[in-house]
Amino acid sequence: MNIDQLRGKFPDENSCRRYFESVIWQNGRICPHCYNDKSYAIQGPSARAGLYECAKCKRQFTVTSKTPMHSTKLPLWKWILAIYYMVHSSKGVSSVFLGKWVGISQKSAWKLGHAIRQMMDPGSEYTPALSGIVELDEKYVGGKPRYEQGVIHKRGKGTKKQ
Repeated sequence: MNIDQLRGKFPDENSCRRYFESVIWQNGRICPHCYNDKSYAIQGPSARAGLYECAKCKRQFTVTSKTPMHSTKLPLWKWILAIYYMVHSSKGVSSVFLGKWVGISQKSAWKLGHAIRQMMDPGSEYTPALSGIVELDEKYVGGKPRYEQGVIHKRGKGTKKQ
């Protein structure tokens, strides 16, 4: 997918919001505050699109609540564009280039990049720690001894290092 196809898929802010809702709430809308599955959309002339209220705790939330995108002033399109650039780059994206490509400052791009990386994290508190036999390929432990004045270290295999 190129940028033109991406822009065609997400022509406005509502389509971006609906996409995030379909990804984050795959099994239906859930309140991020109390995890209740009953909520309703707040409607009216002054209500913004995508604002919901929980039927249980009566707190308002959106699809970005309690995510790294929470309280952002950036349009969701810029988030999608930044995610696109970060996913499609083979060696990563610096905050300077990300800022230029998305059209934001370098400081905002740095924060945006860290938030996107946090969203890509599979969840360190949910993944179990390594246990049992762990297999590594070609791992060298040790190295050259640190310099100490007046100490002569043995060379080669005489160092008794693992």
